[in-house]
Amino acid sequence: MVRPSAALLEVFSSWKGGAIQVQNNVKLKTRLDIILNRPEKKNCLSGEMMKQFGQQVEKFSNEENAVIVVSGVGKSFCSGADLGLIKDISDQKLGVDMFEYMSSILSLLHFSPAISIAKIHGHALGGATEICSATDIRIAHSTSKIAFFQSKMGIVPSWGGAEYLEKIMGRGKALAAMGRANVMSAEEAKKQGYVDFVFETDEEADSFINQIASSGLAVTKAQKAMLNAVKKGKEEQKTILQQVWNGETHRKALQKQLDAVVKK
Repeated sequence: MVRPSAALLEVFSSWKGGAIQVQNNVKLKTRLDIILNRPEKKNCLSGEMMKQFGQQVEKFSNEENAVIVVSGVGKSFCSGADLGLIKDISDQKLGVDMFEYMSSILSLLHFSPAISIAKIHGHALGGATEICSATDIRIAHSTSKIAFFQSKMGIVPSWGGAEYLEKIMGRGKALAAMGRANVMSAEEAKKQGYVDFVFETDEEADSFINQIASSGLAVTKAQKAMLNAVKKGKEEQKTILQQVWNGETHRKALQKQLDAVVKK
């Protein structure tokens, strides 16, 4: 559990509404869904939702998760934080407290052993882009609108999302997106390197997610572990390789390919 400071928690308690639902997907057992549920407010995060986010983080590292999918209920992914809440934490100390709290949550999402995916539709604005930036993969409906609005509010990314943005887009494109604060379509965001896949239907999005997890729990997680291991050197990479080489999935896949060759 990630806990907000006492002063921040007091402010959170004044801003009710909505929920962060964290649950296993019915159709894909190795998928964990993080659902932002406040559709009447375009899923902008209330104090209650931010508090719930911190209470649910232990589920992010569950060994049974191959993929974690963040999505929103209703017409939008998320429109950031409730502006009234932001006004109430405009004190500099509370702003820093919020940064420490939310960045800790997003860091746990980012460094989860599972592959994390933001499934964007409608609007993803301001703080919502920081949630998306913390994930490994971002997919967006073709009608999505994405904007790093923080500079228009006279601030910088305040939930720790800037940590990931340069790696995703490159320094120049990241600074341009942050400084211009322009609204990008899904296709434009894809051209800028922020969005990885554009979908037209939920079925298409789910098919993309299912393909990522199609090799099973251990092998899917090993893909992310291998990329992480590259930064640490060959010994770490060999350790990951040993975890899957000649494993059940490897043997079955190899036999399937050999059988196909024989049939030819």
